[in-house]
Amino acid sequence: MKKTFQSTLRIEGFGISKELAINSALGTIQKKVMEQYKGIILRIEPIDIRIISANETIYTERFLFFLFPRKRKKYKVVLDIDVNIFMLNVDEIPFESAELPDNIRNAVLGNEIK
Repeated sequence: MKKTFQSTLRIEGFGISKELAINSALGTIQKKVMEQYKGIILRIEPIDIRIISANETIYTERFLFFLFPRKRKKYKVVLDIDVNIFMLNVDEIPFESAELPDNIRNAVLGNEIK
């Protein structure tokens, strides 16, 4: 039922500061794991982080095309992260089956599983 394995994910993040870019990238780990694997994720544990690329873009921003120029920065990071994933495989859980009779009482009061 419980399955543990290691995986490597490539994630990227953007932000107006270095911290926001890295935080944005790390926030996408769960989404990437859920896209790749079927099951219920119990825990995602990072093991190692490798920086593939870290870019800083500097541009000049102006008000009404020529007034008040100022320098702005944007950051982009691409990371490879090794994670341990603990999953619960729902298909391996033995559910007991019970069928309720089709009658007026169940239609009026609702179907309850006891």
